[in-house]
Amino acid sequence: MSTKTRSPRAAGVVLRKQKGKNGDHLYLDIHDGGIRRREFLRLYITGDRDRDREAKLLAEEIRSQRLQELRARRSGIELPVFRLEENFIAYYENLASQKGKPWQNTLAHLRRFVTSQVRFADVSPEWIHKFRDYLKKQGLAANSIATYLDTMKTALNTAVKARIIHQNPFMFADRIQRKRTHRTHLSIEELRQLASAPCAQPEVKRAFLFACLTGLRISDIRALRWKDIRTDGLHIIQKKTGDYTFVPLSDQARKLLGPTDADSKRAPVFTLPFSDDMFNRYLSRWATTAGLDKHVTSHVARHTFATMLVTEGVDLYAVQHLLGHRDVKVTQQYAKLVDQRKVDAIMSLPSISIDNTVSVSELPNE
Repeated sequence: MSTKTRSPRAAGVVLRKQKGKNGDHLYLDIHDGGIRRREFLRLYITGDRDRDREAKLLAEEIRSQRLQELRARRSGIELPVFRLEENFIAYYENLASQKGKPWQNTLAHLRRFVTSQVRFADVSPEWIHKFRDYLKKQGLAANSIATYLDTMKTALNTAVKARIIHQNPFMFADRIQRKRTHRTHLSIEELRQLASAPCAQPEVKRAFLFACLTGLRISDIRALRWKDIRTDGLHIIQKKTGDYTFVPLSDQARKLLGPTDADSKRAPVFTLPFSDDMFNRYLSRWATTAGLDKHVTSHVARHTFATMLVTEGVDLYAVQHLLGHRDVKVTQQYAKLVDQRKVDAIMSLPSISIDNTVSVSELPNE
């Protein structure tokens, strides 16, 4: 008498929804070998067409992933195990400790925004939208919000590479459009005027002029150590991006450095006021003493450096690498600024009287 072997039921994952106070909850109805369970995705259908579409796309992506995991497990294939229960804020805090001011500011807002532990599983497109709305309510400018969200996006990309999450939820989140801002810079004449004026804080003067000749951010000026200065120039890791950058030094820039502190290679090159706000106050007073009618901050030095290079005809890609920009589109803004100066120069030409009765044939030959 033959016995029939009962084949196991096929694995199945179905996307369903359940009514709730804030909209319909999306969840997965998972069938695996006769066992049925639910996985709530913390994604909701609220009636907002764009957000609902993103929620459904992400939910479908998760559904496909779960089905793939079930089938792989039945076939004896090991798939990467993601760590969705880990604390996202703690992970971000660890990354921010090695980054610059935008990361620290974002972390401060994240701590005020959350009321309980946030797992990676909780960081959905909807959660990102809520955090973005929170930032808007704080009265922050669109560019600041975009910068803070960019740091989070970078952190989540790092988490993808570390196999903590399968994909970055920013793929399904609305983007904040940056607004083009006026980039204040100093002309060569203004820079000379500033350099010849006295400053109450000589270290502020030395650091600012050095930044005008190297394009370094204030965070990198603060972090600069004697060990970073070599025969061919500066070798630094940018505080903002974490990228390595090489910056050649002109003779003028080297003179601003003064003698090398051979005894302590890890000593800071510049001794600056404790905060950037204080640094900028001294800059403002110095600019007033020099007779400049411009709002001069530490970042004006970086704009001045880039504008001088582009004005002198330096290749845009060379400028990009000197500034440490990841995207040349950011650098192109300086080229547009220089193009506008060309337009302004043409428009400022004095008017002359032209006799419209002169025909082409009457014009003198060259």
